[in-house]
Amino acid sequence: MKRYVTVLTLILCHVFCMAQSPADSLLLQRDSLLRELQAMKLKEVVMKNALAESGRSAREDSVRRAEQKRYINSLRHKTPGVPLVISGDTLLFIYASLGGEDAPHRAALAERRIIQIGKSLQFTTDSVHVFVSEYTDDIMCGEMVLLRVSDLDGLWNGMSRSELAEQQRAVIAAAIDRLHTTYGLKAKLTGLAWAVLLIVVQIVFFMLTARLIRFLRRRVAEGFDNRLKPGVVKGYTLLTVHQVKRILLLLTRILQILLVVLQLFVSLPLLFSIFPETEKFTWNMLSYVWSPLRDMAVSLVHVFPNLVKIAVVVYVVRWLLKGIRHIADDVAAGRLKIDKFYQDWAMPTYQIVRIFVIAFTLVVIWPWLPGSESGIFKGVSIFVAALFSLGSTTTIGNLISGIIITYMRPFQVGDYVRIGEREGEVIEKNAFITRLKDIKGNLVTVPNNSILSQQTVNYTAALRHGQGSVVHSEFTFTYKVPRQTIEAYLLEGADRCALLLKTPKPFVLVTALEDFYTRYEINGYTQATDRLFEVYSELHKHIIDVFREHDLDPTSSHFVKVAENK
Repeated sequence: MKRYVTVLTLILCHVFCMAQSPADSLLLQRDSLLRELQAMKLKEVVMKNALAESGRSAREDSVRRAEQKRYINSLRHKTPGVPLVISGDTLLFIYASLGGEDAPHRAALAERRIIQIGKSLQFTTDSVHVFVSEYTDDIMCGEMVLLRVSDLDGLWNGMSRSELAEQQRAVIAAAIDRLHTTYGLKAKLTGLAWAVLLIVVQIVFFMLTARLIRFLRRRVAEGFDNRLKPGVVKGYTLLTVHQVKRILLLLTRILQILLVVLQLFVSLPLLFSIFPETEKFTWNMLSYVWSPLRDMAVSLVHVFPNLVKIAVVVYVVRWLLKGIRHIADDVAAGRLKIDKFYQDWAMPTYQIVRIFVIAFTLVVIWPWLPGSESGIFKGVSIFVAALFSLGSTTTIGNLISGIIITYMRPFQVGDYVRIGEREGEVIEKNAFITRLKDIKGNLVTVPNNSILSQQTVNYTAALRHGQGSVVHSEFTFTYKVPRQTIEAYLLEGADRCALLLKTPKPFVLVTALEDFYTRYEINGYTQATDRLFEVYSELHKHIIDVFREHDLDPTSSHFVKVAENK
């Protein structure tokens, strides 16, 4: 239409010019009109070509879009898409890449930005809007782009780009609003108020607990109005009143610690659960206590049948040992006589049988013990066995020697014995050592292992099997003094000793003939075996007195000559 208006305008101008111009101007105007007409025809051709190209491009875009849609529909069942998850809630799925960002990167970036906006203290839902650009629709909050929506995203979701952007904007705005409700300024102030209230309540409970403990400790110190009694079992005072008070005070301290720990166990998880940022610590703290208890309960259920078996075996063995102990007590007391079995063998034999029974019981119940199949349990067992075997060689030797001595019966408690060069009364004999009390009142401890390797003389046993023990002492005299005289003087001195028996009579032996003197030995019987040191002292005193009375010096010529040379 514009082209025809232009031609009509030119014709009118031409008519107007003809009315005012000569004929030569008509030619110029005709040429001008022809050029204008040609230019318009050329422009028409160009516009037709452009229109044809635009229609072909539109058709090609439509065909290409249809092909993309068919291809996306074929991939929709195979490609699940990347979810955009906020606080455990899936908002939407992202399928396509955009620019240089793939779908997982787009989802992660959008998640960080949404959480950042949602946890900010200041936020309004109206600030989330859609900014339309040439190639994408940007979902924004203020100046921050939360998510870009492309045409390809619209094809994946079966709608246009603008529709998809608006839909996702509403979803994202609702998610940000929920986050702000949880993490916003109002939530922080509310949580802070609850935290202060909880701390105040906990402080009050601490104060009440302290007052309760002080009250209990004061009551204990006062003896509960003097109603506390000492712990007496069969006439034996196990605990005095003072010791009972100390135990009760310790129990009150333990009670205070348990109450404080229980209160903290309840209040600390509640305090951490108030704020979402610290809520995960609540579950961690509960898991620290719950997990061991759960594991213990599960383990107990699994090993309960074995524990029942162990309890039955231990119960049977316990009554078996009680029966053996009853028999041993009867034998030790003489109520039960066993041929060729001494009374003092009863308790050592019981202890040996008891050890073997307990060892057999351990062998039986060992596979039923919890964790007996674990490598750590076996390693610790081997280590303890090796440590015991390497570190108790001497102890085991003394124990075995003590058992041998018990059944050899070389002496009993109360006997006066000589073990090697040690002499004294046996006041204690156990599985490892023997204690003697010598003539000076000193206590001598002799390991049982050394007793077997030394000569043992039991003076008291001689009283049980004969007239008594023989005491003897040696004296030397020169050959100038007649033997009969020396023997008479020695017997006279022995006869004056009240601790020696008159029957059998004392006797004298000539034990050696030396170069310069004769060696005599005076022997006598005594029943005072526990006072041998007094017997020897009295015997020596009386012999010296007899020799002095007869003006006889009981010294050999050898020693006399040495004295004269001096």
